[in-house]
Amino acid sequence: MEAGGFGIRQILLVSYGNRTKDKVYFGTRTKWNPSFYDIHIRRENDRFVTKVYRKETHTNRYLNWKSNHSKSFLLGIIKGQTHRAHYLCDLKEDLLEELSFLRDVFVMNGYPLHLVQGVINKSWEKETMKTILKEHPLPENDQKKKSGYYDILHAPYIQGFTENLQKKLRRFNIGMVHKKGDTIKRMICHTKQKVPKMQQKNRVYKFDCRECKSWYIGETGQRMEKRTYQHKNDVKNGKETNAIFMHLQAHNDHSIQWQEVSYLENEEDWKKRKIKEALYINAMDSKEIMNLEKGFEINPCWNEFNPHIRNIAQKKGKS
Repeated sequence: MEAGGFGIRQILLVSYGNRTKDKVYFGTRTKWNPSFYDIHIRRENDRFVTKVYRKETHTNRYLNWKSNHSKSFLLGIIKGQTHRAHYLCDLKEDLLEELSFLRDVFVMNGYPLHLVQGVINKSWEKETMKTILKEHPLPENDQKKKSGYYDILHAPYIQGFTENLQKKLRRFNIGMVHKKGDTIKRMICHTKQKVPKMQQKNRVYKFDCRECKSWYIGETGQRMEKRTYQHKNDVKNGKETNAIFMHLQAHNDHSIQWQEVSYLENEEDWKKRKIKEALYINAMDSKEIMNLEKGFEINPCWNEFNPHIRNIAQKKGKS
């Protein structure tokens, strides 16, 4: 059985089931095998055969044809389900049965019969071509380049109007992506609990000197409360590699506004966070910051953007 990423435990499980029963229904939810979710595997002679499997609780409900969605989006649902059928069904009789079932289901959900049948009929040619190209890929010179859009317009979907607008924009090679607009609920309801400032993490931050207004720019993946404690501990222990301690040692009458930390960026990725920290440090004048090092090494081409980055830092630093 050809199954990229199909784990040895799953194969042994199916093999054991095939020795004890005629059929095995594989519907395991695992993050390692998402493409094998809801697939029916059975044994025929000396090989495994697969097809689409649905639970008994499946409602066969899809977005209704008359719902407030673009027709291209609704047709995409049919195309996705037919592609799934071609991809999972090994035997032609299983595939024909699945496509016939999909036709009835989509008609039941209000889709015009001729559109559903048209998508299913075209799927044979498309899926056959995909299989041929997968097994015998064309040389790079013979591959046709798809003409992408020069620009994309994001706008809410308005039935009747959006379809006409898409046709007109296509003449200028401009695509359109449907984006939900602002609602009254979005504007007045904020149900998500706000995380206290010192409990936030994955931040590029800055501390201010109360007297000279110099900045210390840093980054942390920890909660800000813990990172602040570490800085205070370094200052207390006289750690010379700590830029804040060296600044306070050189200016005995200066103090740090620990509780008034400002956040410049929110970034979960460690490397990206390091790069953003370095961009802010390099953009600032050496007299304006306490930092002893420039941080992550970045390309000098970014120096051209220093004035813009400095303006961003000044605006965010005031918040």
